[in-house]
Amino acid sequence: MKKTIVWLLVLLLCLPMMASAEDVIKIGIFEPMTGSYAGGGEMEMEGISLANELYPEVLGKKVELVVGDSKSDKVEASNAAASLVNSGVVAVLGSYSSGLSMSGADVFAEAGIPALTATSTNPMVTQDSDWYARICFIDPFQGTMLARYAVEQGFRKIAVVQEIESEYAVGLATYFEKEIALHEGFEVVSKGNFVNTDQDFSTLLTEALSKEPDVIFSSVGYAPSAALIIKQARELGFTGAIVGGDTLDAPELFEIAGAYVKGVIFTTFYDSAQPATEKTEEFLTAYRAKYGKEPAGPTIMAYDAYLTLLNAIETANSTDPVAIRDALFATKDFVGAAGPITLNETHDAVRPVVFKQMAEDGVSSFLAIIEP
Repeated sequence: MKKTIVWLLVLLLCLPMMASAEDVIKIGIFEPMTGSYAGGGEMEMEGISLANELYPEVLGKKVELVVGDSKSDKVEASNAAASLVNSGVVAVLGSYSSGLSMSGADVFAEAGIPALTATSTNPMVTQDSDWYARICFIDPFQGTMLARYAVEQGFRKIAVVQEIESEYAVGLATYFEKEIALHEGFEVVSKGNFVNTDQDFSTLLTEALSKEPDVIFSSVGYAPSAALIIKQARELGFTGAIVGGDTLDAPELFEIAGAYVKGVIFTTFYDSAQPATEKTEEFLTAYRAKYGKEPAGPTIMAYDAYLTLLNAIETANSTDPVAIRDALFATKDFVGAAGPITLNETHDAVRPVVFKQMAEDGVSSFLAIIEP
């Protein structure tokens, strides 16, 4: 009799914990929170955290964010992905950096866990994948539009500097160069490689500037490298244009390069000066109140990725990863803060690219928006 009473007491004590576990839906956050890409992870985490504060529940259950730090390393990214799978997440958001997303892709696929990236633009992230989706544009489009911009501006002689160990940077530069090659009278006169631990770009830049380029195209995995390239190019006397992709949309660009950022042109996902939907103002008001600054493109995209995933869970009316995956891949005309989101047959979003230009005080202004 005493044993029966003891077991009943144990069961009663466990019931609240069981109920608590059943009332929680775990979503994995797959981001580089430390290492060379930590700034990118932080930008996306700001958006996800804010979205979670404003929309903390789905299907009547609390959303618990489980963070897996990839440490900006491909091996560690695979380990972080495995850790998230083992923690019981039903889906994953991330990562900043296409290479890191690709490093976790096989782990998520093997476990049958859907993943959604806000900003990984390399097409290989979703190519031939039954589990990865994205809400951003892809590099064939971004690289082509950057090249066409260079042509429109009459930048006939182009120097390319690329981060050779970054799948994103190499891919973007490749698509950029392919488009340039289609235009008679325009050519890449210099191409230099670097790694993200490099600090001194004087040799690379001296070689590039000896070709007298009209523009430097900086294809980098994250902004600090671009900032050093900008600063050192200007110190070497280069007065031409400097252009880059979406990874230049980060506070480190101005923090490191200072007033040398004046005139730098880059692509990004969104410009806060042009509200896109009824959800835009909600995001901007909440973000400014919480962080006291203007959001970068990756931040609003990560915010939208969270909302898109919650919408998929609601649509599926299930926490089953397969059902969530199927609903996610079928996303159509979902209204996000950065604009409407529809995923195509390759699980990629079809959306415009925004061009912005920086002033010497680090404030960027809208230049153009180009639809696909």
